[in-house]
Amino acid sequence: MVGIDPEEKAAEHPIELVLARLLRLGSLVAAALLAVGIALMVLGQSAVAPRLITAGLLVLLGTPVLRVLVAAVIFVKERDWHFALFSLVVLCAVAAGIYFGKGM
Repeated sequence: MVGIDPEEKAAEHPIELVLARLLRLGSLVAAALLAVGIALMVLGQSAVAPRLITAGLLVLLGTPVLRVLVAAVIFVKERDWHFALFSLVVLCAVAAGIYFGKGM
């Protein structure tokens, strides 16, 4: 059985590579913000630490939403209307979940 070269596979699906990099970058930024915030909290810098932790959590929660938004833009540029519509439906579902879940 012959294996598929990962770079060859990535060249066939550049959208997947872009979205994977976006998710990786968002996760790293969120982890860095959370780590610095927790470290400052442990060191007793309570003025900045909660803001960094909150920013880290917002980046962590916003990264998948940004992923869907970027996928929708890429699908529109590629004129792949079916997947662009699916991405729009997912964005609407996320927005409805945020809106209706806000009061709970």
